[in-house]
Amino acid sequence: MDLRSVIKDILKENRGTRPKTLKKRSFDVNSLLEKKTNKINTFTGFRRVGKTYLMFLIMENLKDESYIYFNFEDERIPESTDTLTQLLYAIEELYSLQLGILFLDEIHIIPGWSKFLRRLMDQGYQVFVTGSSSKLGLKEIPTELRGRTRNHLIFPLAFQEYLAFKNIRTNDVDSHQQAEINRMFDEYLVYGGFPEIYDADEIERKEVLQEYYRTLVQRDLIERFNIKQEALLKATIKLLLNSLTISISKLTKTLASIGFRCSKNTISNYISYMESSFFLNQAFYYSKNVKDQLQYPRKVYFIDNGFLKYLSLNPDKGRSLENLVAVELKRRGYNLFYWKNLKGEEVDFVIIDNESVSQLIQVCYNMILEDTREREIRALKKGMQHFGVDKGIILTLNQTEIITDDNFEIEVIPASRWLLEN
Repeated sequence: MDLRSVIKDILKENRGTRPKTLKKRSFDVNSLLEKKTNKINTFTGFRRVGKTYLMFLIMENLKDESYIYFNFEDERIPESTDTLTQLLYAIEELYSLQLGILFLDEIHIIPGWSKFLRRLMDQGYQVFVTGSSSKLGLKEIPTELRGRTRNHLIFPLAFQEYLAFKNIRTNDVDSHQQAEINRMFDEYLVYGGFPEIYDADEIERKEVLQEYYRTLVQRDLIERFNIKQEALLKATIKLLLNSLTISISKLTKTLASIGFRCSKNTISNYISYMESSFFLNQAFYYSKNVKDQLQYPRKVYFIDNGFLKYLSLNPDKGRSLENLVAVELKRRGYNLFYWKNLKGEEVDFVIIDNESVSQLIQVCYNMILEDTREREIRALKKGMQHFGVDKGIILTLNQTEIITDDNFEIEVIPASRWLLEN
């Protein structure tokens, strides 16, 4: 069977195919249809966070309008430019009317994809595209698509969405409902928010997360970046999963000490590849001096807490809480920075608005011990004084308090409440 016939078969299979039940997410799909522009809508993010799901939600709202859905990761089609050409021919031969809306899944794996998208746009198609690569994002978008895309970065379920998927409401809750929300937060904190496993059991969660990891390593890292040293890559990932704060030099020395021959440049590239595949985010020391940012150790946060649960050696709830906050800050559009003084007193997150520090956030799982409480408050105060900020936040598991001292005000609130505030 020739390639065009295969593509026709796939198009026929996909016609009208959608999940039986579509749970709403907090993404305004209607706005994408109401605002018909000459831009390609791209959905980027880690694998299985719900990019395709969002496209199905959009399709559901189209009703009788003409559209098609095509997944370029279908094992029956080659990763060849000819696939793109044959797809257009297949559409023309199958349908008497030109289809106005195209939903294209993971198109970036096909050579020549960007010029193909430009061609579709020039021909008047409205196009929605997904990808688990930052090639579709604003930083790496090819020249021919510059200024012609509108990117939407998709994350695993936010806590509000997680509760909605569990059919738990958050408005006007009584004590019983609040207890249920707290229980769900404990679950969300440990297992993360991938849509596929929100209601799975322990065994299924573990299997699914490990499969996500294997696919990441093979498809998004080894194959995409032509990595030859698979063992070195996996060892690097393992060290990152078990280290919140890293430096490239120390990481390279550690790998050398266990028998790997590698350079700092190689390890730096590996981390960049992981970031490009949305597996992790780096938080840099905040300074207006770029040299300082690069010289200080950096912190690493993973796209979902489930990876810490099932891939790190000793998953710690304190680190999981900090990781959860980091992902939420990225979801809200912030870059990640931390601050630390010469005494080692550290503020976990420095929030930047309009190129200036607007807020400082400290994360502490439990402040019951007086030494812990004093340490966290002291570090936050030093940071507030350094940046000239008069209000700070400490996010905890379940503690609430307002601390006022001189010209400072620190609000201690449960992270679950903070997650639901926006």
